[in-house]
Amino acid sequence: MSIPTTVYLTKYPVHQALAVDHPGKPQRGWDLDSPVFRHRATMHLFPQINEATPRADANILFRLDTAPGSAPFFLIQSLHEPTGVETAQTKMVELTTPDAGSTIAFRLAVNAIKRKADGGITPIAFDLDEHKDGVPGMTDWLNQKLSPALTGIELLNHQRQVLGTDRRGAKRGSDFAVQVDTVDGFAQVADPAHLQELLLKGVGRAKSYGCGLLSIRVLES
Repeated sequence: MSIPTTVYLTKYPVHQALAVDHPGKPQRGWDLDSPVFRHRATMHLFPQINEATPRADANILFRLDTAPGSAPFFLIQSLHEPTGVETAQTKMVELTTPDAGSTIAFRLAVNAIKRKADGGITPIAFDLDEHKDGVPGMTDWLNQKLSPALTGIELLNHQRQVLGTDRRGAKRGSDFAVQVDTVDGFAQVADPAHLQELLLKGVGRAKSYGCGLLSIRVLES
């Protein structure tokens, strides 16, 4: 087993985050599908952090999540205890990883894109969709992205949302677009030390806007 790391897990209901009235709130109110709102709503919980790069320095990761019988909430993981909202539910946990060979279930919110030589980006394909030349499917991409921590990845569910755009894909207001892919699946632990790093520091880009948080549950050893 790897050396445990103490982190804080916070459940912050979306309806509470939308009601917060702090500088920068638009006259029309906050928009849940705005990447700017998701970032500000999360960082609002950490007023005590004054570093130039507070999210990275405190290893703050989050994603929009749901659970049976529960309203949507932001699940937030951090090295610092949030103090900005008293109604957020926070607990301290030991972040540990299972031994190599263990089978796990996982949930990950990730910015699943492929960067092109001309500076553009191409979304990673859904497994059942037709793949463009050079663009892998989601399972193949995740096997590369999560290597050497995990192997034998099998997807159970894959949902995609592009924040900051309307239904036609046009930019909404002053927002910029951020693609968030939320995936559930199964895998085997290959490198516990590298998995610990991914759990603590996150996976991929766009961590400030709700990507990167990996959660695991051991199924068998």
